[in-house]
Order: sequence, then structure tokens, then C-alpha cells
Amino acid sequence: MHLLLRRKLLSFKNRLRTLTPYEWARNTAFVLAGLWMLAGLHYGFCRLLTYLAGVELIGALLIWKLTAMALLTTFGMVVLSSLIISLSTLYYARDLPFLLRSPIGLRTVFIDKSLETAFFSSWMIALAIFPFILALGRALHLGWGFFAAFLALTAPFLLAAAALGMAFTLVLMYAFPSSRTRDVVWVLASLSVAALYTLLRFAQPEKLIRPDALHLVAEYLGYLQAPTAPYAPSWWLTKALAAYARGETRTFLRLAGLLCACAAASYGLLIYLAGRLYARGYTGAQESLRARRSTDIPKTPEMRAAEKLPFWRMAPAVGALYWRERKCFFRDVKHWSQLVLIGALLCVYLFSISRLPLDTPDLKSLVCFINIGIAGFVLAALGLRFTFPSISLEGRSWWVVRSAPVTVNALMVEKLLFSLLPMLLLATALIALSNHLLEADAFVRRLSLATILLATSALCAMGVGLGAFFPRFHVENIHQIESSAGGFFYMACALAYIGFVVASEALPVRMHFMAKFGRRGAFDPAVVALCAGAFLAVTAAAAAVPWALGRWKLEHYEGD
Repeated sequence: MHLLLRRKLLSFKNRLRTLTPYEWARNTAFVLAGLWMLAGLHYGFCRLLTYLAGVELIGALLIWKLTAMALLTTFGMVVLSSLIISLSTLYYARDLPFLLRSPIGLRTVFIDKSLETAFFSSWMIALAIFPFILALGRALHLGWGFFAAFLALTAPFLLAAAALGMAFTLVLMYAFPSSRTRDVVWVLASLSVAALYTLLRFAQPEKLIRPDALHLVAEYLGYLQAPTAPYAPSWWLTKALAAYARGETRTFLRLAGLLCACAAASYGLLIYLAGRLYARGYTGAQESLRARRSTDIPKTPEMRAAEKLPFWRMAPAVGALYWRERKCFFRDVKHWSQLVLIGALLCVYLFSISRLPLDTPDLKSLVCFINIGIAGFVLAALGLRFTFPSISLEGRSWWVVRSAPVTVNALMVEKLLFSLLPMLLLATALIALSNHLLEADAFVRRLSLATILLATSALCAMGVGLGAFFPRFHVENIHQIESSAGGFFYMACALAYIGFVVASEALPVRMHFMAKFGRRGAFDPAVVALCAGAFLAVTAAAAAVPWALGRWKLEHYEGD
């Protein structure tokens, strides 16, 4: 076991030694951004808990009830996270074939991978809950011993949650030893997260902090005193922290011992199950299903569409590439889960728009105009995930495509069309439905819809072009493409373009509202024409310049 741990330490050490100056700067920027976000969470939690601590009679009950709910949510998230991550680390990790062929026991390999799973499934969630605990200690004026007690109990708490998720994965892969099981788990987990996210937003939690509704909390005094999931480790941790805050040392030690015993028993049961189930589950996970379809390939919809465009010389090549892209996209279940989460994001976005406290029609129309920038930011972020990496995701098949009778321009056109159609649908839904919900006037409706359609087209062309200009065909996952220098450059260009779009239309929109308020001669045709010309010129440049640069780079690409 010590050899496996030493291997991880040496790998981490070598990784640090080989970091380039850019990677050091990038990682430092990410760490600083993360610390800034944690500081923001801590400030918000401090404001909330300090306010609740000042509520008469039920302030302490509210705080500990909120703590119990936060820890229960943390426990559930770690269970779900370990369930998903263990599918990769325990059954599909790249180093597993090497480890299982080495003179190391199967149970030792499982312990190594299970500890790795527990760490990767819980460290980020633990960082997110830590600002809450710090704010809790400050609100209740507790010393550093309180934080030390929490840190001491965090490890068994997270280990128990991770062990529960991994045990479920062991049983699942033993009962259904197929690679399809991983796909089903991905989809079900994404549906669960999307449903939880949507339901939490639809519950309108902002009503709970309204001062005029605070008296309703008193009606739930009995509910506040009742335990939250009394048989879950999250409740034991909550009671242990509460006992420490009250100075009840014996109660704290008893609950801490119970939590540690639960973690030890959970992990021991996991190791026992691994000895019985892991080998068969791993063997079955490496098998694939037999193809039951005919090898004859009928005409695809893309091929039939290409036949109707005889005047377009690239139509057959683009049609064939589009069919290949569609097949590869929908065969990857991770894309399904992302589509589910995007659907949940769209629902929450529109629900939040409909709940904005806007009183006048003019104010609603103004918000609809500002919504162009917000929707543009959402589309730019989605472009970073789907459009920008599309060229780099060719990976090892890049040279197969280049050896085919297909031009680089045809490949880029296919990538653009495959990304543009769904992005246009999403952009139309975001803007058109927002305008309908807020009842914007006709001018803002037409302007915002036309603007977002043109801006979306430019963003997609920019994403494909810059993705071709910064290709990375030798990466293990898509996150390495998104966080690369090209990804940062794309986001910077996309956000600058969206900012210019909103700024270029600010004057015409201002003239529109001034005319509605009764000012004569508010519209200046020369200014409107100048703004429209600037918008069209920058949009054309944002699409054409990255496209030309990316095509040139790919045509001259000879490998890294």
C-alpha cells in the first residue's frame, strides 16, 4: 500500500516540477479566484447567521436547523459525487490495467482507488461548507477550538458518505456488469441534480428572508426542534458541534465516537464487499455489447439534404461530416447529462426573469434590453464548452480526417453548422420568452431578437475559428481545452464583443425611451445609422477574422 501512496506523491511532485510559467500563472489565478469566491460565501453566511442570531427566542434554533440542513445536503452531495466518480476511478481508470497486472493484491488496489475516490468526490464540497462553519463560529462567538473540532470530524463524516456511494456502485456493477451501467448512472444523476436545482429555485427561497414574513417562522417552532434525518451522520455531526458550542464535552465525545465508528464500519463493509464483488464488476465493465444492426448504411438525412444542394460543392463533404458529428455526439452520454442541465438552467433563468419585481412597462422593456448582455454571456459560456473545443476534440482522429478528401474549410463549416443550430434555438428561447414574460414593447422585442441572432452567429464562428487557431489534439479531457490559453482568449474576445454589442445599441434604445416619454426629435437618423454600421462591422469582423486565422492555422498544422 505504501508503494501506491508513494507513486501518487511522486506523480504529484513531478507534475509540479514540469509546470510551465503559464501553467503556474493560470493555476495561481484559479486559486485566487477560488479564494475570492470562498471569501464572498463567508461574508454572505456571516451576514445571514448574524442576523438569525439576533432573532429572539428562535434564533439559535434557526441557526442549528440551518446547519443540520447544510450538512445533510453536503452528505447527499458527497454520496452522489462518489457514486459518479467511482465509476471512473474503480472501473475505467487508465492505470487500472497496469495495477491489476502488477504483483499487488486486488484488495490493495481497491483501497488505493477508493481513497482516491473519497478525496476527489469530497474535497470541493468540503471547501464549500467550510466558509459556513467559519461564519457559524463567528456568529456564535466560538473560539478556534470549535473549528478544530469540526476539522477533526470532517474526515470520518466525508469518508462515511463516500463509502456509501462506492458501495452502491459496487452492487450496481456486480448486478449489471456492463459499460451501459455507467451511462445510465450519468443520466440519472444529471436528472436528479437538474430536478433538485429547479425545485429549489421554484420554491422561491428569497421569501424566507423577508422581514414581514419572519413571524411565520414561529409557527414552525416544533419543526425547528425536531431532528433532521436523525439516523444520518450529518445529524450526529450537527449535534456534536452544538454540544461543543454549549460546553457539553461528554456529549460531544460520545457523538464524535459514534461518527468515527460509523465511518470505520462503513469503510470496513466497503472493503468486505469489494473482496466479493469488485473482480466480477470490473471484468464485466470492460466488455462491450455485440452489434445487432446490419452493416448496410442507408442514406442519412444529411446525405439526402446534400443531394438537394447540387450548387454547393462542399455539401457532400459537410453532410458526411455532420452525420459523423451527430453520431459521436449522441453516443457520448456525458453530452446528454449536459443537455439536461442546460434545460434546467433555461427553466430557472426564465422563472427568475418572471419573478423580477418590476412595476412599469418601460422598466420591463429596459430589462429586456439589458437581457441581451446576460443572454450573450450565457451563450459565450456554452460556446466555451461546446463550440470552442469542437476542433480539438477530433483528437487522434485528426489525421484520419486530414487524409480524407475533405478540406479544412469544409470541416470548419460542419463544426459551425452543428453548433450554430442549437445555439440559435437556445438564444431565441432565452430572448423571445423573456420578452414575452416581461411584455416588452415592439421595438425592444425586434431589436433584442435580431441582435441575439446575429451575435450568436458571430460567437459560434468565433468559437470555431479560435478553436482551430489554438488546437489541442493531445489532451485527456475537455476541461484541459477550456482552461487553456486559447480558452481564456476566446472568453475575453467573446465578452468584449458582447459588451460592445450592448454599448453600440445603448444610444438607439435611449432615443427610443426618450421618444416614448414625449421628447420631440429624439431619434437622430445619423447616430442610429452609425451605431448600426458599427455593430454590423464588428460582428462581421468577430466572425471573419478568427475564421480566417483558424483556417490558415489548420491548413499549416504539422503536429505538436
